[in-house]
Amino acid sequence: MVSIGELLSMKGITELNPVQKEALKTNFQYDKKNLVVSSPTGSGKTLLAELAIINSNMAVYTCPLKALASEKYKEFKYMEKIGKKVVISIGDLDSNDPWLGKYDVIITTNEKLDSLMRHDSPWLKKVDLLVVDEVHLIDSNRGPTLESIIMKFKYISPKTQIIALSATIPNSEEIADWLRAEVVVSNWRPVKLIKGVYTDGLIETTEGTIEVDAGDDPINDLVNYFLKERKNVLIFTQTRRGAEATAERIGKITKSYEFDTSLKERALKAINPPTKQCKRLSKCLSMGSAFHHAGLVSEQRELIEEAFKNNKIKVICATPTLAMGVNLPADVVIMKSIVRYTPRGVRRIPKREFFQCGGRAGRPGYSNVGYVILTAKSNDEKEVLWEEYINGSPEVVYSQLGKEPVLRSHVLASISTHMTPNYEKLNALFMHSFFAHQYKDQDYIESLLKRVVKELVGWGFVKEGESLLPTELGRRVSELYIDPYSAVRLIQSLERDMGELGLLYAIVDTNEMRPYLSVRKHEDEDLWESALRNENELGFDPTKIGFEDYELLEKVKTSLMLRDWINEKTEEEILESYNVAPGVLRGYISNAEWMAYSASELARILEKNAKQFRRLSIRLRYGVKEELLSLVTIRGIGRIRARRLFDIGVKKIADIKRVKKDDVEKIVGKKLASNLGGINDRDTD
Repeated sequence: MVSIGELLSMKGITELNPVQKEALKTNFQYDKKNLVVSSPTGSGKTLLAELAIINSNMAVYTCPLKALASEKYKEFKYMEKIGKKVVISIGDLDSNDPWLGKYDVIITTNEKLDSLMRHDSPWLKKVDLLVVDEVHLIDSNRGPTLESIIMKFKYISPKTQIIALSATIPNSEEIADWLRAEVVVSNWRPVKLIKGVYTDGLIETTEGTIEVDAGDDPINDLVNYFLKERKNVLIFTQTRRGAEATAERIGKITKSYEFDTSLKERALKAINPPTKQCKRLSKCLSMGSAFHHAGLVSEQRELIEEAFKNNKIKVICATPTLAMGVNLPADVVIMKSIVRYTPRGVRRIPKREFFQCGGRAGRPGYSNVGYVILTAKSNDEKEVLWEEYINGSPEVVYSQLGKEPVLRSHVLASISTHMTPNYEKLNALFMHSFFAHQYKDQDYIESLLKRVVKELVGWGFVKEGESLLPTELGRRVSELYIDPYSAVRLIQSLERDMGELGLLYAIVDTNEMRPYLSVRKHEDEDLWESALRNENELGFDPTKIGFEDYELLEKVKTSLMLRDWINEKTEEEILESYNVAPGVLRGYISNAEWMAYSASELARILEKNAKQFRRLSIRLRYGVKEELLSLVTIRGIGRIRARRLFDIGVKKIADIKRVKKDDVEKIVGKKLASNLGGINDRDTD
């Protein structure tokens, strides 16, 4: 056993904070008690998890995002000094990764852990500690996955210790009751948080009033004031466009302060050739400001995050997704707007989002206070903001597992791994869910599960008799980590005679590809013409489908974008044509590649043409026409180099010997050129 004193010594910590002291009173680390800790960002929850980890035999630490997992992996590497082998696993969703059984501490994401459980990874039986970061995200669109993980551990491994960490939530006692856990609830923060509302030159805060020089723009007013106070600023906007426009305006202020001028060039080099978004980011960085949103590629987001942490830029304008990602504290957080445009009209943001974003305010070790500021256009609006956000509390967390479209995937997973071979055990498993704990209606849950099983039986994924057994097809659907309904759509598409656009439409016509590209009114006519013109390619009559599917044009547009990608359009061309930023495009490509691979696997089982989807999957990964497949899969040759080699006559590796060596070296460099001659042509089928 490693004592708390030994852990603190390893980490160079001299004193525990109030949250940690309260948690240690439970003796959770030695008695192996379950524990729920609900406290603000930066209050030292991770240290408690670490203490449990170093006293475990095999621990899994799961969190919602890959970026967070990578951060925790770096943070926990020190444990190797005491003999703990630490590893991160956030990749392939179609593997049971048996090699992970050699490690003592596994850092992963919720989706990856769920996938490992679906593949029945043998080492999971050895796990005696599960640490769940951001447990309040049970109440989100990805919450059912997290809840399913916890539910399964409670059911099949009740002796596994569960440590659940969360930002402050009102019903943390209810979550602790579900987990049969000790609970520590605290509002203590290492840095005092001052909340306030700005209007007409005055910031009215929880600690008094601050006078600010008022101008035409309240955001400029606040940035001017806080930069003069030598504080860095994080501004949250509701849209990517708003983040970019705000960063450009703020640049006129930040350019007067010291910043790293080399950042602008690094932002440009992240994509070759750079897009107009890259150039816009570079322009902002040349003035000492930046924007941060999902449209940026990971290299650009990481560049901005590191620059902000190291004080090389003073202001970031971001969408709220940043608050859900890596640890990026700021002296000041400004919420530009608390309204969001939704399909149902304008809505105020959830109070939980305000607390999540505001929790970034305050930099431990750098400042004694953090500010989170809202802006109001009138006194009436100011009063509303005070009542709902400044003095309000975040919303109660509710389970999202009880919806039939969500349940079908998790029910199939439990049947596919033989965890629930009959209705009795299926019901018993789901009675361990937070959904069952909250709603306490066993009859309703049993009837709901029965309806879901009947649906899976009708689709051919489950056989129902004396037992509930997966079919070969059903087991593969579960392992592929796709929605069973999406699998049905893919299987139906295998009956169509399709061309390239039809194959793309088939994978787009799945839930995993949502949200589809939105269609503006002026685009309707062109998209209908494109659909009708490509009817043979699509393999169906668009006019008939259009009466049944109101999202037809959105799916067609998304398919056309992917077709442009695999026909070697650049990120800039796609941004111009579809208004899809490179970071968002990569998300679509990643999902489409996986769905094409999944379609090929389903086709293989059904003895259909799997080859066409398999080749499409590779084309999506690299963004190339079919003629480049034999080149692009070679290490060091991407889509641009492959096209240049093809254009000088290298259509396959054997052709290297028939072209001028100098021509090849100009494209790939001397070192790679010298290695290419020893590579055999690969089968890309």
